[in-house]
Amino acid sequence: MNLEDYYLDEGHVSITAASVGISAKRWISIREQEVNSINHLSIMKSRRFDVLPIIPNSGGTFEYFKTDVPNDYTSASRHIIGDNDKIPLDTEIRKVIKKFAQEKRHHYFLTYEEKVTGLITIGNLNCKQVQVFLFSKICELERSLGDFINYNLKNEEIENYIKEKAKASDKFKIILYNYRELISLDLENNITEHLFLVDFFDIIQKFLLHSKELNISSNQWKSMSSINELRNLIAHPTRSLLDRQNSIEKLDARLQIVEDLTQAIKQYRNNAGANSDFTSADA
Repeated sequence: MNLEDYYLDEGHVSITAASVGISAKRWISIREQEVNSINHLSIMKSRRFDVLPIIPNSGGTFEYFKTDVPNDYTSASRHIIGDNDKIPLDTEIRKVIKKFAQEKRHHYFLTYEEKVTGLITIGNLNCKQVQVFLFSKICELERSLGDFINYNLKNEEIENYIKEKAKASDKFKIILYNYRELISLDLENNITEHLFLVDFFDIIQKFLLHSKELNISSNQWKSMSSINELRNLIAHPTRSLLDRQNSIEKLDARLQIVEDLTQAIKQYRNNAGANSDFTSADA
C-alpha cells in the first residue's frame, strides 16, 4: 500500500460470515459415538438450537441434526451436509443476508478450502457486527441525502420549511435553536446536519425532488421511507434486528432500498459533474 492509498481509502465496513457465525472449535456438537446414548433433542432444546453438528471419530463435519420445524424440539432429522448447505467463511454479510432471504434458509455451514469450519444461523444476525454494518449503510445514505438536499435547495428554503414545522413541533424548535446557537458561535454548519432520516424524506417529498431529480414516483418514494424503521432498529442496540415483526425478508428488502437509493444519488452526483458543489461522504 503506497502513501496515497491511505488517503484514498474509503474505510468501508467489511463484515464476513465468519465474523458473525461460530467456529467449529467453539460450537456445541454431538460426537458420532454419542448419538445412540445421548438424547440430541434434549441438547437442542436446552440450547434452543435448530442445528446440531455431528462429529465423527475420524474428525471433520459431514452430518447434522436439524429440527423438523424451527423452534420445535419434539423431532429432528439427520442430514448429510450438501453443497447447498455450505458457503465460504469469507462471504460478505450482505450476500449472506440475501441468501437467507431468497433461499428461505435458517443456517449455513461455513467452509475454508472446502472443509466445514463453522456455522452461521439467522439468529447470529442479531449481533453487534451486523448492526455496525447496517449502521454504516444508513450513515452513508443519510450523508448522501443531506448533500442532495443542500445541492438542490437554498439554505433559506430548508430553514423556512423547518420554521413552519416548528410551529407545531418541539423537535423542530430544538433543531432551530441548536442550529442558530452554532451560527452565533461562528461555527459554520449546514442545517441538514441537525435533521433525521425521516426529515430528509419529508423535505425531498415536500419539494418533489424525488420526481424532479431522481425520477422516483411519489408512491415509490413513500414505500422507500420504510427504511426509517430499519434506522430505528439499529439506533437501539439492545433491540433485535430480527423478530416476529421483522423477518429476514423484510431486512433484505429494506437494505436493498438503502443500497438502491444510495446508488441513485451517487449517479445523480456523477451526472452533476466533477465541478459542481455536490459533495458526498465517499467523494
